[in-house]
Amino acid sequence: MNFLRELPQRLGLSNAGIWTFVLIFVATLVVSLALVTFLIVRMPADYFVRGRKPPGPTWKHVLVMILKNVAGVVLVLVGIVLSLPGIPGQGVLTILVGLMLTDIPGVRALERWIVRRAAVNRALNGIRAKFGKQPLRVE
Repeated sequence: MNFLRELPQRLGLSNAGIWTFVLIFVATLVVSLALVTFLIVRMPADYFVRGRKPPGPTWKHVLVMILKNVAGVVLVLVGIVLSLPGIPGQGVLTILVGLMLTDIPGVRALERWIVRRAAVNRALNGIRAKFGKQPLRVE
């Protein structure tokens, strides 16, 4: 418990109390769960078996592609942080959603590898079942 009491001073936040960190952890957990759940529920059941369509050549498509890739990288980084011990949230699922937003070569194979893991597949399909969605198909 001394570590938790000394944490604000170590981080240079001498005026912040332990409840500030508890609030940050709870907010991180709620936001990550809500975002990941929303994206998993909206995902088509055949997402992992169909190919992606290349974007059109207009500047709007290029801008959307850049923003989507930036959002994907941010989600991957947040997922890595959420995977650390003591940080609440869905780390692996957040990484998966971030990877799905990126257009990095080879990312589809990595996505399928992650989704084929039994625990991840059960978690994804459990979330989808709660919202009345079909299970994800993975080949």
